[in-house]
Amino acid sequence: MRRSPCVEAHSYWTLFSEMRPLLKTSAGGGQSQILALRHMFPWFSHLAPDWRGYCDVDRKAGLNPYAVPFRDAGAARSGTAMRAPTLEIPRSQDATGAAPAVRFEALDSWRGLAAIMVVLFHAQIVSNIRLFGLVRSGEAFVDFFFVLSGFVIAHAYLQRLSTPRHVATFFILRLGRLYPLHIFMLALFVLFEMGKAFLPGLGNAADPVFSGTNDPSYLISNMVFAQALWPFDQLSWNTPSWSISAEFLAYALFALAVFLQRSRLVFWLGLAIVAAPVALAALSADGMGAVSGLGGLRAVYGFSVGALLYILFNRSILRQHATTSLRPQPGFWTVAEGAASAGAIMIAWKTHATPWAYGLPFVFALVVGVFAVERGHLSRLLKLRPFALIGLLSYSIYMTHMFLQLRLLNVARLSDKVFQTSLIQQVGHTERYGAGIDTGNLFVGDLIIVGVVLVTVAFSYLTYRLIEKPGQRMSRRIAERLLASREFRRGPAMKQVEPALAKSA
Repeated sequence: MRRSPCVEAHSYWTLFSEMRPLLKTSAGGGQSQILALRHMFPWFSHLAPDWRGYCDVDRKAGLNPYAVPFRDAGAARSGTAMRAPTLEIPRSQDATGAAPAVRFEALDSWRGLAAIMVVLFHAQIVSNIRLFGLVRSGEAFVDFFFVLSGFVIAHAYLQRLSTPRHVATFFILRLGRLYPLHIFMLALFVLFEMGKAFLPGLGNAADPVFSGTNDPSYLISNMVFAQALWPFDQLSWNTPSWSISAEFLAYALFALAVFLQRSRLVFWLGLAIVAAPVALAALSADGMGAVSGLGGLRAVYGFSVGALLYILFNRSILRQHATTSLRPQPGFWTVAEGAASAGAIMIAWKTHATPWAYGLPFVFALVVGVFAVERGHLSRLLKLRPFALIGLLSYSIYMTHMFLQLRLLNVARLSDKVFQTSLIQQVGHTERYGAGIDTGNLFVGDLIIVGVVLVTVAFSYLTYRLIEKPGQRMSRRIAERLLASREFRRGPAMKQVEPALAKSA
């Protein structure tokens, strides 16, 4: 990780915070510097309201409070300006106050790889790939999403949930990130279910229209992100979305904890890390396999581990690895990355669906912590464009793959009826699909799975461009309007700032 412009700006803010007494007593020095900081940090006036008078001094003198360069107040009043270095607005900063200083690119790619693992896990196609033990344990990577989301959300919002208005913008931005694609996919499921009434060949006797997991009574819970929470105890419609429902509960609890008791946040996170798995063990026969009814506890557990990891990471020497000469050589971090990855994969493979699975969030936290440093060659590999693309599309991949795989089963079922083939067999997780595809050749099955992944990525690219991005832009505009006030308006340069959270867990 390189030292980002936002980190540099934070250093300036810290410096002037320490110089605050001098600035208050100074006749002319420091005012324009405060304006520069105010320009770089949209929430500066909220942090230092008693400094606004100094900002007003230069504004009345004709200085643009959103001017990028540092200027000398006295020189400006005399009609001249000192030459000084230009400050660029950090691309990771925006007017909503939801901007991380560092983009964890390797972790983005990890998120994409975890999404692919879930796709393979759900692919009910007899093949060599599907018979691989790690793929059969792919559901465990949902817990990786929870841990990573806790880490990233804490990074982005830990210092930005100090007022009710900022808490409101947090929820607006999170909804804008998750809800548009969720509701779009839910609509596709409903439309296809309606189509089955006109094309009976798409279904079967065991799958009548609007029944089972597609019962209309589950629509409301899905529309309000409650499908994974008690008392809803059955997967429904776009079944992978249970984890989004569960994660949103973790968002809400985290935001409330930060807003109400920031000073005791570590205590509350620790309590959640202890209480959530105990409650899962006591209340759910599925334990760490819980997906509905008690899925929220599973999400809170992993999310809390990730958030606590960020607090520890941010306070440790690891934060300096990108900026000081004290860091070990890349070879050290390459070994650490390889060991963490191999260890996590093996443990997820061997402990999934066993009581040992309760330790998986801590195993995944080790992976997140090591790859957040981004000093090894594996991190560099994960920053390559193919992996970066998968990371960018990870949410779409996760949310669209079930719909596409079910449509593949519909095609296979039609083939059996029209061409008298026997592709549909009772394989895999029959409680969700009712059946799977068996071509009689494992290598043909491998090719079909590869095709499924490629089609899912292609379709996800479309949903990302047409659904996700517009939704994020709209929510960001709403959040910015909510934070807007007469005392702070975005300058023209602020309109060039890119969205800070292009994705999330």
